[in-house]
Amino acid sequence: MSKNQIIRSLRKEIRRLNLIIDVKIIKGQSYYNESRRHKLLMAQLDRLAPQGHGWFSRSMSYISMFMF
Repeated sequence: MSKNQIIRSLRKEIRRLNLIIDVKIIKGQSYYNESRRHKLLMAQLDRLAPQGHGWFSRSMSYISMFMF
């Protein structure tokens, strides 16, 4: 399985898990196990495909450094 396929399957599983968590929240049920799995999947996804900050957010953080 290639890295892109793994990333795609992780995102798909996270979306599925989010739907399950949403339904459980609406029903007032506990979603402890699902939230732990979600956290694990998000950590794996972040290791495989880290989300870099774009040039705009980097420049805004640089500018805000001088404002305070």
